[in-house]
Amino acid sequence: MAPTDSVLSEYLRQQKPKKEEEGEEPSWKDRPLHGMYHRQIEEVADIQKSYQWLDKAGLKDSTEALIMAAQEQALSTRSIEVGVYHTRQDPRCRLCKDAPETIQHITAGCKMLAGRGYMERHNQVAGIVYRNICAEYGLEVPRLKWETPPRVVENDRAKILWDFQIQTDKMVVANQPDIVVVDKQKKTAVVIDVAVPNDSNIRKKEHEKLEKYQGLREELERMWRVKVTVVPVVIGALGAVTPKLDEWLQQIPGTTSEISVQKSAVLGTAKILRRTLKLPGLW
Repeated sequence: MAPTDSVLSEYLRQQKPKKEEEGEEPSWKDRPLHGMYHRQIEEVADIQKSYQWLDKAGLKDSTEALIMAAQEQALSTRSIEVGVYHTRQDPRCRLCKDAPETIQHITAGCKMLAGRGYMERHNQVAGIVYRNICAEYGLEVPRLKWETPPRVVENDRAKILWDFQIQTDKMVVANQPDIVVVDKQKKTAVVIDVAVPNDSNIRKKEHEKLEKYQGLREELERMWRVKVTVVPVVIGALGAVTPKLDEWLQQIPGTTSEISVQKSAVLGTAKILRRTLKLPGLW
């Protein structure tokens, strides 16, 4: 009735609190649980690109909802059951029994998932890069995405090594990167290593990969007489990417898009969450 009743309209106007009395509504980013993910990645990730999978990956609604729920700490882990729901006393992980069962622990920190779950996710991401390299050089591309690539493939243009332990004259501790591409015509080589860590660690992991393979780079340049580049491909378990990811991917032969590796990592994490937490949905 207010629009047609001048007295009522004036009364409501006077009763409305002034802005200085209202105070600002706290942002969701400031909430202890729901804003935790954003606070963890805002200093290390490209925020816009970290969420591009929602728009470009074409995932099912249920998968998008699962990953967003994981980001907002809205899944019923044992840590949440202890601290929020108060329905449990022991917050330890149901698999390793060591650390508190948080989303971060399940997606990238449980030793019981390292051998299978994390490795499957890692190989799916690395496999996308590998297939694009094969296509670029006219080499046979694995037919199935689950198929393990051969250790060595080559033609007159290039040689590609997959998870191959490289023998060097000088002892190098890190001598088994995920992929090595040798371009025979350009006399160049690219050492590629993939990682899917917790989202807050993506920039740290990127730096670690670069440092890790400097010794191998120097040995390969001396032995093979080629120019060697080390390229880290790091995507957070819940989709976060560093501002330099696209720059790194452009240094790899072939065309590998940010969204393709990001989508693969997110799907791998969704599979891990469903298996571990016994959630409904396709694996």
